[in-house]
Amino acid sequence: MAPPPDVPVVQFVWFRANDRCLADPSLFQAVRDTAQGWQERGLNAQYWGISVNRANEFFWLLLWQSHAHSTAIKADPSYPTFVHDREALATAPVFDIHVPFSGNPQRTLEAPVTEMSFYKTDDREVNPDVRPAAETQELIRHITYRIESLQLQGFIALSWGIAIEDGTRGVYLAGWKSIEDHMRLGTLDDHKVFVEETEEIFKGLTDLHIAYAPFKLHGAPSST
Repeated sequence: MAPPPDVPVVQFVWFRANDRCLADPSLFQAVRDTAQGWQERGLNAQYWGISVNRANEFFWLLLWQSHAHSTAIKADPSYPTFVHDREALATAPVFDIHVPFSGNPQRTLEAPVTEMSFYKTDDREVNPDVRPAAETQELIRHITYRIESLQLQGFIALSWGIAIEDGTRGVYLAGWKSIEDHMRLGTLDDHKVFVEETEEIFKGLTDLHIAYAPFKLHGAPSST
């Protein structure tokens, strides 16, 4: 379901960079430079980062005034060339969804390190016996706000949302001062409760990817 027309969305892009992209960072920069030209057409900012654990795992988040602004770009005659150049960076088709996040996702991206979880829930259209996607998404929403309410040392911000294109997909972002600060979540007295809730969520997932990355604002000094 699409959000109201004036709600900001984030275009969440993830790909595994091929050898050509890894050998020449200017190739990815050139694609981002192309997107930077959309600032007068609804693009507010773009952030990019590389996984701290997997050097070929790239993340690129484009912050739009609305989903309509992002969609309008696709009608531009130059857009197919942009997509071709973007896909040429990756070893497989680029993962690309739009998410109306809760809170302020930009704060999570400006943190020293951003924790990311993106996932797919079970789908009753595929298997009528599984838990509905909406119920699993509600469990995830509940646990994210519990984490936010703890205000742990080193915690900066949290955002979560469901993909516009597919209600079984979602993305969770959390900004931390360090990965170690996030790891302290496992030392809490009620950690057992978190484990139980997380295990219940896992029962409703068919895919889950977790990563950490420091993000850079494209166009800022030393962001290339």
